[in-house]
Amino acid sequence: MTRAGRHDHGVPYAEVDAGDVDAALFTQEPAPDGRGVIVSGRCPRCHGTTRTLFPWARPGTGSKGGLGRLFGRGTTSRAEDEPEPLLAEVHLCECGHAHPQCPPDTQYIGCGASWRIRR
Repeated sequence: MTRAGRHDHGVPYAEVDAGDVDAALFTQEPAPDGRGVIVSGRCPRCHGTTRTLFPWARPGTGSKGGLGRLFGRGTTSRAEDEPEPLLAEVHLCECGHAHPQCPPDTQYIGCGASWRIRR
């Protein structure tokens, strides 16, 4: 096993549910263009730095997709009744490293781990 905090590039790709991860290990900040939020932290499986953009008006971020834009919701900010992407979403490893056995058609380049962030 590698030292905590170091990216283990040798972890083979596998779709693994890593369970709940402490919110203190992740940050949430507005996207530079204001159209979403960026959640950053380290993958609990491979320890690679992962960074994901969650656009407003995306299913799971509280608005209703195209309807949100039609009614002026969700395009540049989160409405008060929308859940925080940090806690509402299932997060996927996007460390950017094609781990061994990574399928060539995978949408997310990482180790295959998924998790939820909890306070």
